[in-house]
Amino acid sequence: MRWRPLPSRTSGQALVEFAFASVFFLSIVFGTIDFGWVIFTYSQLHNAVREGARYAKVHCPDTAENRDDVRDVVIDKSPQLGLDYAAVDVQTFGCVPPTGYLHVSASADFSAITQEFLGISPITLTSSARVDVE
Repeated sequence: MRWRPLPSRTSGQALVEFAFASVFFLSIVFGTIDFGWVIFTYSQLHNAVREGARYAKVHCPDTAENRDDVRDVVIDKSPQLGLDYAAVDVQTFGCVPPTGYLHVSASADFSAITQEFLGISPITLTSSARVDVE
């Protein structure tokens, strides 16, 4: 009879080490993806609010219909965020050019990939812009 070595038990050890290391590694990878996604989402929200403020600067929203036009601009500039009229606020402080100014703000909810894994609640991103009336 030939002598055969016993099966190696290092494959089980490697599997356990991989399980521990992969949790840490994947947390870093998905955390990095979430961080980039929240920066992108905030940038998109901020740009939409600025575009709405630019529109409001030229077309002073002194009536409710004009405020809805500004809200439409903000919503149209950020279709991926799923904003609605309640999420966009437009305030007018006079439409007289030397002293009048406008304040446009919006908020959007952000849900991360890792939020359930890490026990993090959803984040509400808020952006605002103030412009003088021309």
